[in-house]
Amino acid sequence: MLANWIHIVIVHFAVIGTPWLLYRAVKQRNDTMDNETWKLNYSLLILFGITAGIAYFTGPEAADYLKGFLEGYNQNLVENHALWGRVAFVIQVIAAFLGIMGWASILQEEKPDKRIAWLIIALLAVNILVMLYTAHLGGEIRRPDLSF
Repeated sequence: MLANWIHIVIVHFAVIGTPWLLYRAVKQRNDTMDNETWKLNYSLLILFGITAGIAYFTGPEAADYLKGFLEGYNQNLVENHALWGRVAFVIQVIAAFLGIMGWASILQEEKPDKRIAWLIIALLAVNILVMLYTAHLGGEIRRPDLSF
């Protein structure tokens, strides 16, 4: 049960935080890449990568827990949710590595390359779509009556 709650709660950090971070990155795309706002962006990328990892690795235990009490448990839907969750996790980890790259440049007293901002924007935009679909599938697992 604990893994289920961890999965449900922690996944929302990335699901809610990623669109907010995309907004910040788009708004600050022309700023110098070593200012305080970009330092926060890099830190948040790393944090969301970690939370995505926690959500991903608690997923199987959450599925096992739900299997015990949900009527009409749809294994195919769970597998589809897991597949798209894995895609979202990998994209989020790549974005986190760009955050690490940004911090590594700053710590070596260099300005991160401007192209990092565009890579981050592209990854986050794609990942928002993937996470929305993954979240939709997760919602269908719990509430199949609300599916469309």
